[in-house]
Amino acid sequence: MLTRETMRGLYALPPTPFTPDGEFDEDSFRQNVRTLVEAGVDAVVTTGSNGEFHTMRWEMLERLIPALVEETPDHVMAVAGCSAVHTEEAIRRTRFAMECGADAVMNVSPFYIELTQRELIGFWQELSGACPDIGIIVYNNVKTAQLHDIPVFKALAKLPNICGSKEGHTNYTLMMDLMHETDLAHMTSTELDWFVSTMHMGAKGVFSMSASIFPRYMVKLMNTCKEGRWDDAIRMQRWLRIAWDSLRDHPALEGYHMIAKFKAFVNAAGHLKCGKNRKPFISVTDEHQAALTEYCQRELADLVNV
Repeated sequence: MLTRETMRGLYALPPTPFTPDGEFDEDSFRQNVRTLVEAGVDAVVTTGSNGEFHTMRWEMLERLIPALVEETPDHVMAVAGCSAVHTEEAIRRTRFAMECGADAVMNVSPFYIELTQRELIGFWQELSGACPDIGIIVYNNVKTAQLHDIPVFKALAKLPNICGSKEGHTNYTLMMDLMHETDLAHMTSTELDWFVSTMHMGAKGVFSMSASIFPRYMVKLMNTCKEGRWDDAIRMQRWLRIAWDSLRDHPALEGYHMIAKFKAFVNAAGHLKCGKNRKPFISVTDEHQAALTEYCQRELADLVNV
């Protein structure tokens, strides 16, 4: 079970692999988890926004979560995204992950309708009480739910199995204050801007989409930060930003949703096999995927092949 004391390191955020007809590709998923574990990540975090939890049927999660637990050894945290639009469903998903032996869940608060502060805190209190034997990571993402501020996190710090948060924003002041106001572990997912800077400020780790594209490079970057070699780390982060910009701006990906683009990035790098997107997303065509793969292997080999 993940705790606020053990929540640290590189938390990989892989896409969920689907077959061309939109079904969960369990064999590829299991191999992807094994690949990330072998690369040296500290946690595998599934079914967040780019993991397309919002497109998946419940029976897919019933297969994915046990597979995640089975493929992660004891030294790597198995973290399942179990978000839902209402409390009852969030509890059902989180309790299932707990019963399967997952180390933690990463959830957004109920979304679509903005909650009052009292309702927001009440949601986490109820989830924590109903699922006491699993760590809970708050996904603090203003794009999908609502911002959790210092007073909210001070209330959540009183709940024993709230471990910390994935901070999906660029509010520097909030990030600084969060890391000093409670003993929760707050880790950025805004890695292209904040990977090195938040680690330098004392963050315990980073949530990383890039770990699915350049897994060993990102493990190396994390280790460089842990060793305090900040000049080297800044240079590595700069090259990471350049790589991402070149992928996002590739003409083959014009007009696609960012979730489809990310899956195409991962497929192009070749470490993980992620297949297609589920509807309503439009998957990158085979022709466009081939063009991106050729570019990635030719121009970004230094990052891909670490």
